[in-house]
Amino acid sequence: MTAAAATVDRKAQKIVKPYQGMVAWPSVALAFAIIGSFALVCVLGTMRIIPLWVGLIINSLLLYAIQTPLHEACHGNIAGRNSRWMWLNHLIGFLCGAILLHEYKAFRHMHLMHHRETNDDELDPDHWVKVTHPLKILFRCFTIVPFYHHFFFEKIALNPKDPSNFKVTAHVIAAYWVLYSLAFWLCAFGYWREVLMLWIGPHWIGSAIIIYFFAYVPHKPHDTKDRWRNTKICKVDGPWARTVNWLYLFQNYHLIHHLFPRIPFYLYPEAFQDLRPVLEKAGSRIEEYGH
Repeated sequence: MTAAAATVDRKAQKIVKPYQGMVAWPSVALAFAIIGSFALVCVLGTMRIIPLWVGLIINSLLLYAIQTPLHEACHGNIAGRNSRWMWLNHLIGFLCGAILLHEYKAFRHMHLMHHRETNDDELDPDHWVKVTHPLKILFRCFTIVPFYHHFFFEKIALNPKDPSNFKVTAHVIAAYWVLYSLAFWLCAFGYWREVLMLWIGPHWIGSAIIIYFFAYVPHKPHDTKDRWRNTKICKVDGPWARTVNWLYLFQNYHLIHHLFPRIPFYLYPEAFQDLRPVLEKAGSRIEEYGH
């Protein structure tokens, strides 16, 4: 890092300090609201109070949303600097990961690798979606689940350079065995339609939506590893701004997350406003719509 870059970084760190370290209760509320909603839809679908295809759509959207508290847990943002609440941080991570069928520890290892190796052709797990043709993008998004499993075992679990990962791998395998055993036995007892339409289907669809909006769009064109430019800001102004931010779960401010991953997701816009002069000086990509 050059002296000028170090100066910019120190200034940015000072600016964002008030946005980090608190217990993120809005993230807790979001997590349990989604978990409760997912359970309710499963019950309503199983009892045929709502059609299974309606449950499929709703749960796909819920699993898209559940990635956010899972993601926050991966960075320790739910507990913040308060170690007394780390049990809650991990609980939310495990519950959200189980429902999304992206096991918490496996997802955390791959996501932190994405941060370390952003836009690297070999070492960034989200680089799978670095394609340009619309049909290739669609295919890559809907195959992110098997690719993630392949990436985890090839680059992390069976990496001989880091034998400490073997313990994590044993945990991940056991967790997936429990989750898929649950799905198998539910199917064996005649609930295969419910499992497919209310859990496995939403898992695949939700994962495709997540990788498109949280990896493909913000990192496009995936052409630099520079930490100030390896992703971007897509700021929406006007009366729809708040709605868009919440629908996107604030990942339209993805650059803020990559630069300072300990900032809770719902504080990205405020942090961006304070950081904007620094970002502009660093040449960060800022796209604005509706102004």
